[in-house]
Amino acid sequence: MKLENQFLSVLYGGHIRTFYQPIFSLKTGAILGYEALSRVTLPSCEFGIEQLFSAASQLQKLWEFEMLCRTRALQAARQKPAGTKLFLNVDPNIIYDPALCTGFTREKLLEYGLDNNDVIFEITEKNDITDLNAFTAAVNHYQSQQFKIAIDDFGAGYSGFNRVCTTVLPDYVKLDIDLIHGLEASPSKQALVRGMVQFCRELQIQLIAEGIETEEELAALVRLGVGYGQGYLLGYPDESFLPCYNSGGQLIRDVAQAGTPITVSPKNSLFASVASICQSKLTVQPQQAAVLVYEQMQRDENISEVCVLGPDNSVCGVLTREQLYRRFSGQFGYNLYLKRTVGSLMSTDFLAVDSAAPLDEVATLAMNRAAPVVYDAVVVTQNGHYAGVVTVRDLLNAAIQMRVRQASEANPLTGLPGNGAVQNTISTSLQAGQPFCVCYIDIDYFKAYNDAYGFANGDRMIRVLAEALLQSFAFADFCGHIGGDDFVVVTRGAISTTQCEALIGLFSENILPLYNPEDRERGSILSKNRQGKPELFPLATLSVAVLSIGQQQYADLTELSVAVAHAKKQSKQQAGHSVVVV
Repeated sequence: MKLENQFLSVLYGGHIRTFYQPIFSLKTGAILGYEALSRVTLPSCEFGIEQLFSAASQLQKLWEFEMLCRTRALQAARQKPAGTKLFLNVDPNIIYDPALCTGFTREKLLEYGLDNNDVIFEITEKNDITDLNAFTAAVNHYQSQQFKIAIDDFGAGYSGFNRVCTTVLPDYVKLDIDLIHGLEASPSKQALVRGMVQFCRELQIQLIAEGIETEEELAALVRLGVGYGQGYLLGYPDESFLPCYNSGGQLIRDVAQAGTPITVSPKNSLFASVASICQSKLTVQPQQAAVLVYEQMQRDENISEVCVLGPDNSVCGVLTREQLYRRFSGQFGYNLYLKRTVGSLMSTDFLAVDSAAPLDEVATLAMNRAAPVVYDAVVVTQNGHYAGVVTVRDLLNAAIQMRVRQASEANPLTGLPGNGAVQNTISTSLQAGQPFCVCYIDIDYFKAYNDAYGFANGDRMIRVLAEALLQSFAFADFCGHIGGDDFVVVTRGAISTTQCEALIGLFSENILPLYNPEDRERGSILSKNRQGKPELFPLATLSVAVLSIGQQQYADLTELSVAVAHAKKQSKQQAGHSVVVV
């Protein structure tokens, strides 16, 4: 009843305001258009816009509410820059509302001096359409009036490719936010986006990435060839079309010019990259006669496939032994394909991964392929160029060996990679020669707590720190447990004082139940000092030391360890919780 009453107050009071978020070209930095986002202005309303639309549907006032939101969006859109588009969100279930008014939007466009070409209707994949025919009819209705269509939240819904391929051919597809977050560190997400880029290119659909929040995500999208993007990194929603949105365009141009290649770092993993087992094998040119490859495969049983390379050494296709033998076998096969080239027979549907991709993630991608191709070799590229191939057998063997090694070296108390993995990760980061951060964390007065409360409670406190670490530094590339109360975080990004303070706050809150009420109230515990005499010690605090390491700053792990120890000493010299950033 509260939701119903507040919805009616918003509807009949007209308490809706529109904010506009810019959508940029990821090639030029120019603004394609703006997504109109409705916001509730009634101070007493406790519900968000999605909950109000749900109430509108239940009360059969969906179209009435839609008219209010759409009118507000079109009124202010008169001020948008000439030539830019306006993206309007549409609840597809609106087709069921008996009050649906044909031609309403066209009339409003004429009233506000806008054009049909200015408007794109966004239909979300998150909604469950019970009548697909009605959904198709609604889309066709808008398209027949020369409105363009965008599928929103693509990949979050239940139908995905099926709806785009068989139901409606949209003008735009917007990739779901969950697919974009962490894109630069996920080979599987990159493979999906790369496939969508190719899919949309062939069908002449424009691809838009939503929810871009970091420069790493932006760089990954630019490198993968996604055409357009929006997100807080580029521009926040605003009531006006501010010129400061140009800063988003400049950022895109800077990232595109830098051309930073996508690298994948194995998060909390000892898995080596696929480059460690990849082998360079026989390659051919597209114009080469296929019969020559066939005859070579007959002479050498070890050749299971050949990669077909373009002029720039990029992989444009793969031709497997099974594909060639199927064509050249039989009564007429040899004569039929005698004059065919490799390029005319090769498959362009193959799994390719970057050489930096972790073995375990590549193994997962390989085994998730369709049954007919699940055992085909995986193509490995470096900066877009051919690096070699890896067989599924070698891939699985290496992944199993690495998993056994990870289990044997992981800290048994927290399950995090142990000291060997910590040293290996830092050494690898140093050898890469790129900037990165190392963060060292340990617990102050931990020995006093352990002596007073026992080892079992001491272990609980260490586990609390490990959990707080994983929550606060979820963005990091690596979290390891050296041993005891000592932890290390390694990441290619920056680690700020604010992020360290968030860790401290979470740890301080979660350890309180580990103390008895008297100690909590007093703010100290009675334990023994190093001389064995009773002494009051404060409740446990954290010392956090962060080193921001530039290119070629330290020659080796030993030299870096000295710097880490010095930073740790600085943090330990401060009373209470401390954060030292060097």
